[in-house]
Amino acid sequence: MKNFNYNLIKMLHTKLDDLWRIEKFYLRDAKKSKSKSCEKLFKEMQKDLKKEIGLLKQEIARHLKNKQFD
Repeated sequence: MKNFNYNLIKMLHTKLDDLWRIEKFYLRDAKKSKSKSCEKLFKEMQKDLKKEIGLLKQEIARHLKNKQFD
């Protein structure tokens, strides 16, 4: 696999893992602690990660379509 494709997959994996942790643990913990600023921070990060994940998926799809994913 070429480095640029590996990098895309690695970044996607990392961002998906970060999003999962925010949704599964961090938001819940922030709500329990009644820290509105932490809850706001994690919600903003969640939003940003979803956007970044979408961009990475689009780029991977573009590589697949153009037969550059090797």
